Amino acid sequence: MTRHFHPAHRRQAIQWAQNLTRRQYFVLDTETTGLSATDEVVQIGIVDSAGATVFNQLIKPTIPIPAGASAIHGVYDCDVADAPGFNQIYIRLSTLLAGQVVVAYNMDFDWRMLQQTAARYRLPDLRLAKLDCAMKQYARFKGLRQNNGRNYIWHKLGSAARQEGLNLTKAHDALDDARTTLALIRRMAESG
Repeated sequence: MTRHFHPAHRRQAIQWAQNLTRRQYFVLDTETTGLSATDEVVQIGIVDSAGATVFNQLIKPTIPIPAGASAIHGVYDCDVADAPGFNQIYIRLSTLLAGQVVVAYNMDFDWRMLQQTAARYRLPDLRLAKLDCAMKQYARFKGLRQNNGRNYIWHKLGSAARQEGLNLTKAHDALDDARTTLALIRRMAESG
């Protein structure tokens, strides 16, 4: 194993994970029509800190799902043809997440996609107590530096899971990715 660049950062990431395990929180993941500012959420998966599924929903976007996105996450237009639109699940999602600590693997992306999908319907942003990013914490946990020497390398969720000996069930399914993120948080907490 490569030596950690800054061992105190690893200890801080472990402490972050341990602190999470002492409280109620949700782990969220989304699948989308793409990565751009015009793309939308097509699936949301959420598990609670005990691992129970609290939300798993396909969502019909206002735009077609490109073939390239479907090839990654396996959600096609035919899968969401009878699914509700984001505006139809918004109140249920908003009520569930109101005032909660929510963690995602690459929270910046998931939060942006939720915001821009809500904006498409002129809905307000979800009101969470705190957003947290497991990907950034895992990067601190692993401690591998980018070539610039300043920032840690971000690992894809599948790579992080394999590095920690976790089984991946169905990568790029929102619910399974939320479960994998929860397992990764637990593995980090156990490392201390």
